[in-house]
Amino acid sequence: MMAQMRHGLIIGAIVGAALTAFMYYHNGNLLVDIIMIPIGAIMGAAPWLLKPKDE
Repeated sequence: MMAQMRHGLIIGAIVGAALTAFMYYHNGNLLVDIIMIPIGAIMGAAPWLLKPKDE
């Protein structure tokens, strides 16, 4: 795993956790809001997952 992808995963997970806390504060449904953490992590790593392998 490339270092940039790992950093994207970590930063995305942190942002997802912040979104989870924000959404839980507003609607109080943790089971629905917890999905924000993996979505944020995937979005953080997406630029390196989608670029061509030959670069």
